Amino acid sequence: MSRSNAKLGMYIVFVARIFACGFIFGSALGSLNAQQLADASASTSLHPSSDYSSSSGSPSNTTSAATPGSLTFSERFDIYARSFISPQTYIGPALGAGIGQWEDSPHEWGGGAEGYGLRYGSGFGRSVISRTVALGVATADGEDDRYFRSNESGVWNRTRHAIASTFVSRTSSGGTMPAYSRFVGAYSAGFIANAWEPPSENSIQDAFLRGTTSLLSNVGWHMFKEFWPSIHNGIHHQQD
Repeated sequence: MSRSNAKLGMYIVFVARIFACGFIFGSALGSLNAQQLADASASTSLHPSSDYSSSSGSPSNTTSAATPGSLTFSERFDIYARSFISPQTYIGPALGAGIGQWEDSPHEWGGGAEGYGLRYGSGFGRSVISRTVALGVATADGEDDRYFRSNESGVWNRTRHAIASTFVSRTSSGGTMPAYSRFVGAYSAGFIANAWEPPSENSIQDAFLRGTTSLLSNVGWHMFKEFWPSIHNGIHHQQD
């Protein structure tokens, strides 16, 4: 396949991802508003994600009484600092570098260990930028962009919650709002990366594609955070 055809295919995928984002975002507000009603009638709060949880899925003592929106700047910065020792920080760039290596993208970086290192470094750099920008935006607009596992039962309900939580954040008043911090962080990182990406990958379209890919990758991580505690506990009980 020629590079022009490959670029055309990439842009088609990009448009499809934008459409998917719009569709998911349209259903996200309704999904989390329904979740709010369930939260109000539940006797316990949502379970914080692994940002503040133990590997078994039980909230740690640090934030056992945490509720959506109740974050000081110190707590926000603690979450930010802890994120750099989470698997997501390293597995995401590693997977992205592997895909780029397989696709020979960008082709200027070549193959081998050096090419993989450049791709990994680029992905890791974007991750750092995205998290840093998101911290600033969330602090400014009062978002609580932590992931809280659903109180609902059923695979579909929990999956819908994980998807919706990528595009909607909680507020300090207990409501919901678009996850501006995640959007701005992802796309800022995508555009800033143009400073070091080679010519074949530093267009406006490439920057948007990187941002959209980063945003949608959060869906996968939220799915993991939603279901891993149940899987982990199930394995643990079987071993017992």
